[in-house]
Amino acid sequence: MTKRFGFTLAEVLITLGIIGVVAAMTIPTLISNTNGAQFKTAYKKALSTLNQAAVMNVALEDYDFSSLVAEPSSKKGADADGLTSKTMSYILRKRMQSATNITDTYTLPTKLELTISNYTCTQDDEDAIEGCTTAGTEIDYNKEVTLTAADWSVFAFADGTSFGYNGAAENCSVRNDECIGFIDVNGSTNPNQVIACTEGVEGGTGAANGTTSGACGVSASGITDVYPVFFYGQTVEPGNDAARSVLFGK
Repeated sequence: MTKRFGFTLAEVLITLGIIGVVAAMTIPTLISNTNGAQFKTAYKKALSTLNQAAVMNVALEDYDFSSLVAEPSSKKGADADGLTSKTMSYILRKRMQSATNITDTYTLPTKLELTISNYTCTQDDEDAIEGCTTAGTEIDYNKEVTLTAADWSVFAFADGTSFGYNGAAENCSVRNDECIGFIDVNGSTNPNQVIACTEGVEGGTGAANGTTSGACGVSASGITDVYPVFFYGQTVEPGNDAARSVLFGK
C-alpha cells in the first residue's frame, strides 16, 4: 500500500492566514514608499523644469522674476495672450507651451502654508516683526505665510504636474512672503497633501534637547504630493524645510 504525504486542511488554512497577516502589515507600507518615490521624482523634475523656464526666459526676453508684474485680480492666470508681458502666466505660456490655466477647476489643498526661515524683511515688516528694523536685511526669524484661494493662480502641464503661484507677486528679487507658490506633482488627484516634517520641526537646528527642536526630516512613507516653493531672480526653490529635505534627501 502506497502512503501519500501532504498537508491537512488545517495546516493549509493556518499558512494562508499567516501569509494574509504578513501581507496586510507590509503591503500598505510598500505602496506608500512606492508612491513616495514617484512623488519625489516628479517633484524634482517639476522644479528643474520651472528653473529651466526661468533661465530660458532670461535668454529670450532678457528679464527674470525680479521684473515680475502682478496679474489683474479679475483675470487670474489668464492675462497671458500677448497682452501683458512679465506676468507669471505670460512666462509660463511662452516658455512652457503645454501650460494650461486650471485656476477655476483646481481644488486647493486644505492646508497650504509656508514657513520662511531666515526671513528677509520688507518695508511693511519694519517694526511689525521683532528684528526687522531695516528693509532688505535677513534675520533669523521663521515667518508663517498662508494665502486664501483667491490669491492663487494654477497651471497644469502635460505630464500632469500643476504649478500654483501668488498672482499678486511682483518684483521678486528676493525670497519673500509674496513670491511664493507650490508644485502639485499629480494635480487634483489625492492625497493632495502639503509636505510636512515627519521628524523635527520647520526651522529646527538639529539639536533635539529640552530647549531646541530637531531639524526637519521627511521619512520615505511621509513623502506627499504638494511642495511649497519660492521664486525670485532666476530661481525656483523649495519653500520650506520639509520640501528641501525631500529634494536633497537620499
